Amino acid sequence: MLEGGVDIRFIQQLLGHEKLEATSIYTQVSIEQLKAVHAKTHPAETGEKPDSQNDDKQLS
Repeated sequence: MLEGGVDIRFIQQLLGHEKLEATSIYTQVSIEQLKAVHAKTHPAETGEKPDSQNDDKQLS
């Protein structure tokens, strides 16, 4: 279900779990899904440069 895009909170409610930790025991993320997210969001993969304003704030 997660790989299909269903939110983990929905799965939690569907299974009747009070705590998200109980739901996370039953969820596993495939390596292919992790690679896809990494390729879409990691600056080294997307060619984006870090925001220089954020760099200045971290140095202060």
